[in-house]
Amino acid sequence: MRATGVVVAGGRSTRFGDREKALAEVNGESMLRRVVGTLGQVADEVAVNCREDQQEPFAAALASVGVPVRFALDDQPDEGPLVGLERALLAVDTDRTLVLGCDMPLADADALSAMLDRLGSENDVVVPVTDSGPEPLHAAYRVGPTLTAAQAAIGAGERSLQALLARLTVRELPVGDEIPARSVTSVDTEAALAAIEEA
Repeated sequence: MRATGVVVAGGRSTRFGDREKALAEVNGESMLRRVVGTLGQVADEVAVNCREDQQEPFAAALASVGVPVRFALDDQPDEGPLVGLERALLAVDTDRTLVLGCDMPLADADALSAMLDRLGSENDVVVPVTDSGPEPLHAAYRVGPTLTAAQAAIGAGERSLQALLARLTVRELPVGDEIPARSVTSVDTEAALAAIEEA
C-alpha cells in the first residue's frame, strides 16, 4: 500500500533563536533534508507544510533530495501544528501518511515502517509513547479519519495535537526495540542541537 510522508515545519521556532530551525544542520545536512530523506525511504512522496515565506529556502534545501516533494502552505500561519497538519493532509492523495516534525533529524526509517505496518482498519493512528506521553509528530495516520478529526477539532477552537488524538482510535507503541528513543528525539533548542551533534 502506498503512503505519503508529511513534515510539519511551519512554526516560528522561537526557542531556537533567530535562525530557521528546519534549516539548522546536523553533521552538515539540514534537519529538514534529513527528515524528508528518511520519510522518502518509506513513503512515495513527501508533503512539507510551511509558511509561504519558508517555501523558497526550503525548496533550495531540498534540491536533489531524491524524493518527490510538494508544499502545503499555511493559509492561517502561526496557528500551531494541528492547523499545519490539517493543511498538509489536504495535499495528500493516499490513504495513509507518516507524519514527522521537522525537528526530528534522527527519525528511523525502520521505526516508521513498523508503525505503518500496524496501521489497519481497526485504528486511525499508530503513535509511539515515551515517559512524557504520545508523540503525535512521529506517527502513522489514516488520512480520512485524521483529516475529519482535525477539522472538527479546529472548528471547535482547539489547536492541540492531543485534542486530535482524543478524536481518533489510537494504537500506542511504547518506545523500545522497534521505536528507538533516538527516533523520537526532537531538537527544540540550539543546546539540544549541540548535544545531538556531540553524541
